[in-house]
Amino acid sequence: MKPVTRIAPSPTGFLHVGTAHTALYNWLFTRKHGGKFILRIEDTDIKRSDSAMSDVIIESLKWLGLKWDDGPYFQSDKFPIYKKYADLLLEKGKGYFCYCTPEELEERKKEAISQKKTRKYDRKCLDLSDFEKEKLKDRPKAIRFFIPDGKVSFEDGLHNKVERDSQDIEDFVILKSDGTPSYNLACVVDDYELGITNVIRGEDHLVNTFKQILLYKAFGWKPPEFVHHPMILGTDRSKLSKRHGAVSVLDYKKQGILSEALVNFLALLGWSPGNDREIMLRDELIELFSLDRLSLTASVFDIKKLEWMNGEYIKKLGDEELLDRVLNLPEPRTPNPEPREYMLKIVNILKPRMQKLTDFVKFSDYFFEDPTQYESEGVDKYFKIPEVSQRLSLVKDRFSELKEFNVEAIESAVRKLASELGIKAALLIHPIRLALTGKTGGPSLFHIVEILGKEAVIRRLKKALLFLKT
Repeated sequence: MKPVTRIAPSPTGFLHVGTAHTALYNWLFTRKHGGKFILRIEDTDIKRSDSAMSDVIIESLKWLGLKWDDGPYFQSDKFPIYKKYADLLLEKGKGYFCYCTPEELEERKKEAISQKKTRKYDRKCLDLSDFEKEKLKDRPKAIRFFIPDGKVSFEDGLHNKVERDSQDIEDFVILKSDGTPSYNLACVVDDYELGITNVIRGEDHLVNTFKQILLYKAFGWKPPEFVHHPMILGTDRSKLSKRHGAVSVLDYKKQGILSEALVNFLALLGWSPGNDREIMLRDELIELFSLDRLSLTASVFDIKKLEWMNGEYIKKLGDEELLDRVLNLPEPRTPNPEPREYMLKIVNILKPRMQKLTDFVKFSDYFFEDPTQYESEGVDKYFKIPEVSQRLSLVKDRFSELKEFNVEAIESAVRKLASELGIKAALLIHPIRLALTGKTGGPSLFHIVEILGKEAVIRRLKKALLFLKT
């Protein structure tokens, strides 16, 4: 049977990379086996859910290229259906009304903690008399699921048999007093009605799975096959958070990360294709993906590794496509675009040094405007040489005389002058770079000079000579 999987994010915030990681595993597994991948928005938390976040989640999945086959479904459209199933459990004696207020529950919780007793619900409302129920009839009431005695177990595709004593599980709420369903009820009902065959999710959901298995049994439904993969950790081995870098998928887009690089990177966090390859195209990931190669240990989200991988993807892009991606960054980052031919020359020379699309702006400022200052380290190292003014003046004159202002002619002129002066070419190259760019490092100087053009180069050399006189 072809698998039916789903990703079910909650619109209480942006799409976290952890959720994107889970979505990717579901998507790869489904595509590998020709199944159906469903998007479900779990917006039962009315107070915290935000329709704008739903739009962001959808945009994030589209940007990653994780196209779904069905949906998006919104749980908020199905409240009457969840109530029907909660009522069914009541009729079957699998649930009961709970009249406890949040304040009462909190007070009893504090008391249990002070007495070092278990903090689970004490079943106060389980055996209320008709008289007591009549007294409470005007109070909002929830429906709780009754946990039967015994062991709760299931086969996990990664952890094998997982078991828990039912005494460790409290009678959990399945329908809240405001009529909205709990996460566990809505999840089970939707997975059943959508025909979900495989649930692949983070191991933080293990605690929920025991409750969901009990619900499946109470309804008489066959549960899906479960796989709970390890969580992603920060570089300090703690839970991934904002202090480890951006955690929203679209934050990485804004930073200039390519979607294909992020997908490749996420795929390898907890899964291995069985060889040392790291750069893999989407079709290769689909072909090689298998659940039995998931790791049992948590993976570390190393932003430096992601940036390196992104740089490898950037190098593979053609100049035209790379320029388009730079110009289509989420926020306007480039100066007023110059003629496309000029921009393409800059892209070509900077591409080997770029790890993010935003690096174009970081590395290219001097191509669009004359430097307003010079790096202090460069000034001390190159501009304070006694002969530097004379040398730069000679360079200016030689450049002015060039009829062909191309890389070959420029390099030849610089090296010939260095030979005539009896010095290494580097003693000309470094101060020329500083004069033209304001920086001490960068791509090939001779290519920079050619791209800037004779007029700009002469102007900047004159400006540097004036600076040296001050």
